[in-house]
Amino acid sequence: MEYERFAPLVTPNTEVMARVAAALVGVSDAEDAAQEALVRAWRAWPSLRDAHATRAWLMQITVNVCRSWLRKRGPYSSLDDLPGDQPPDYALSAALEQPSPGSGDHVAALDLRRALRSLDDDMRMVVALRFYAGMDSTEIGDLLGVSPATIRGRLRRALLALRQALGASDPRGRRAAPSPMTSSTTSRKDA
Repeated sequence: MEYERFAPLVTPNTEVMARVAAALVGVSDAEDAAQEALVRAWRAWPSLRDAHATRAWLMQITVNVCRSWLRKRGPYSSLDDLPGDQPPDYALSAALEQPSPGSGDHVAALDLRRALRSLDDDMRMVVALRFYAGMDSTEIGDLLGVSPATIRGRLRRALLALRQALGASDPRGRRAAPSPMTSSTTSRKDA
């Protein structure tokens, strides 16, 4: 591929890359992680064979960069590193469409981000790719190298854990049951 084609194909995906990075490594590191992913993409650009696969290719690079960062420092090293806890003039705020501080929406967004932070890395990654990048279970499975059924299971467990953390009711109107990922007394039978 010619380098002249890089910008037109990559630019429409940069906001999604920043959103996914923010969900995985925190807002304070999201711009750096997205930039590192773009640099890696630029270096590997000649190896991309199908321009139609650019989005999935960029998401794979972004996820790999974020995984590397998480291995180095662990998820959200402090409460100050939560997405949405940065000053409103922070450069990524506009891209993440953060509500203004003090509003009810801002408090709800902070609660959601804290709940997301409590998820295992695998579940948080699935939630980020599904809801921040708009990918379906097949795309996420291809990206992470697992089956779509595994992705749907992780997503279901993640949503249950988020409902519990937020004190929400399930869709049938009942209080959410304790999440199998957060309960230390839960036992599971092997199939």
